[in-house]
Amino acid sequence: MGPRQWIATGAVATVAGIAIAGTAPVFGTPGSSRTHAQQTVGGVVVVLGWLLLAWAIHAFGRAKD
Repeated sequence: MGPRQWIATGAVATVAGIAIAGTAPVFGTPGSSRTHAQQTVGGVVVVLGWLLLAWAIHAFGRAKD
């Protein structure tokens, strides 16, 4: 995979993490027992997406095309 594909993968992972964390139940509502775990997983996915983006942007800037 080239840097452009890694940039797209990092962006998709970031969006997926935001979606996971953003759809967690609100405290005090049915299903709120999983709120903390869902937000934690979403946050980890976002950070992984950022790491992929940082690495891919670095690789893209150094690519010789």
